[in-house]
Amino acid sequence: MIDSSIRTLTYPDGNIQRVQYVRFDDWKDLDFLIPEPSEDAFQGVVSLYRDFFMPRLSLIEGRVVLFKVPEDLKLPDSFLSSDDETFYDRTAAVTAMFRKGVSFKRKKLSFVDKDVEDIYYQLKQKDCLYELDGKRTTIRFLPIGNTMGYLSQNRTDAKLKVNSSFFLFDRLDCASVYDRIGTPFGLCVKEGKILLPPMFDREVLVVDREGEVSVSRISLKQIAAEVDGTEYRDGVNCRFYTRPERKMTPAGVCDIVIEGDRVVSIRKGGKTQIPAGGFVIQTSQPIDQIEDPQVKFHGLKDIRFAVQVGNSVIINGKKTERFISPFYRFLNPQEISFPPAMYPLNYKKDRAPRIVLGADRDNRPILIWLEGAGKFGHEKGVGSCGASMSETADICEELGLCNAIHLDGGGSAQILIDNQRQLKISDRDPRDFSEKERAVAMGLYLK
Repeated sequence: MIDSSIRTLTYPDGNIQRVQYVRFDDWKDLDFLIPEPSEDAFQGVVSLYRDFFMPRLSLIEGRVVLFKVPEDLKLPDSFLSSDDETFYDRTAAVTAMFRKGVSFKRKKLSFVDKDVEDIYYQLKQKDCLYELDGKRTTIRFLPIGNTMGYLSQNRTDAKLKVNSSFFLFDRLDCASVYDRIGTPFGLCVKEGKILLPPMFDREVLVVDREGEVSVSRISLKQIAAEVDGTEYRDGVNCRFYTRPERKMTPAGVCDIVIEGDRVVSIRKGGKTQIPAGGFVIQTSQPIDQIEDPQVKFHGLKDIRFAVQVGNSVIINGKKTERFISPFYRFLNPQEISFPPAMYPLNYKKDRAPRIVLGADRDNRPILIWLEGAGKFGHEKGVGSCGASMSETADICEELGLCNAIHLDGGGSAQILIDNQRQLKISDRDPRDFSEKERAVAMGLYLK
């Protein structure tokens, strides 16, 4: 049974905030939703960059190239393998070649060889590559992975759906050739099975076998990664390297690059750029070939459900009053970037749409959606203005939550009950200001 209600709050400054409060019966009914990718989702990302991001970044960006690599595109062997690296992800292979083989000077493209030029224009001809121009003469390649879809178009018979995990989305999130827009990251566990590994030591909402809910930390170094039948454990038979500790691995024998639950590349000799949304296993034994790029993770069998996004909202009834989970602050040039690049903002002042998942003192699951202001305009006292993280904690305390974390908010924030929204999403079409759903890479649903 799902109990949903809408409340309207008024802030001291006269702004209003609509809040959806959803309570359901049991954690066992909650599962992870991986949307089917769609062409609409790809075009949605392109249009969001064209209509919203690029107009605000035109003075600091040059040409931004958004592209995807379709399965029917034949790639030259030189793209997929070299003396020191073998790619198991076609998008990463093309990104690597574009970054080193395409330049942009005097508003003109030049290519290092015919193969690179051919692939570039084949993608453009297939409507798989779009060029967006700012004022500068730089070029930035932003690959879009085949991992994003619309919640409203998936599991249409589900009782409830909500976006959940962070995914690479900002232009600064794609720090290495292995990164692509739409890669989800952060621990996801269902009935002891690890779907995605923990990243960046951020806080995790954990439900144990007895149904007790807590907020804790789970590190990548607490689990094992199995590749081609070999189980790798940090400090035992390999080393795990992640951002923000390092930007590049040290010299070594062999690096296995992993994003999500897949091997992206193997690289000889080390000195590998660490992906923003993944990690690198450095081994002391050479590996010539990976037969199965699927990665299996082991080590959390006692957990019924866990999701890692962060920051926490409330822990054991005490509101979180600052950033506890580590995040990259892109205004500090000394920091090594890691996603999400545009988060967090000011903890107490900056308002945005928010999604919270947590439990009351009886460990019963609760979802909260704090509606945000629509892009391209907000009328005070008429539409919701969004909540700061501090205001979110105040509201969640008032609503009786005991342990809770933030899920992915912003333009991704939405809850669908019987595939219908009761509040408004913040992304809008600039032509008529109508709601414009954002594609996501990971959600949750009730069966």
